[in-house]
Amino acid sequence: RRNVIGMLKDLPPAEMEAMLLADAKIDDEALRSLANARARAVNDALVAKGINDERLFLVAPRLGGDAAGGAAAVMPTRVDLALR
Repeated sequence: RRNVIGMLKDLPPAEMEAMLLADAKIDDEALRSLANARARAVNDALVAKGINDERLFLVAPRLGGDAAGGAAAVMPTRVDLALR
């Protein structure tokens, strides 16, 4: 079955994922903004749990794509937390 513009209504998951990834434009600034927003959310949650905000520090995100190749080179998939 096709929709009004002629595309299949039901695509296999692998094909849909490939189409989405091909069209997604993610640059270093978008990743940096997302990392900062996540860090602020974690910081706020820890303060809400009673952690003294003087013990919490936010540092600039290190993107895996900052080297040659940009964001597409290495997509970071984790968050690093450290206690000092």
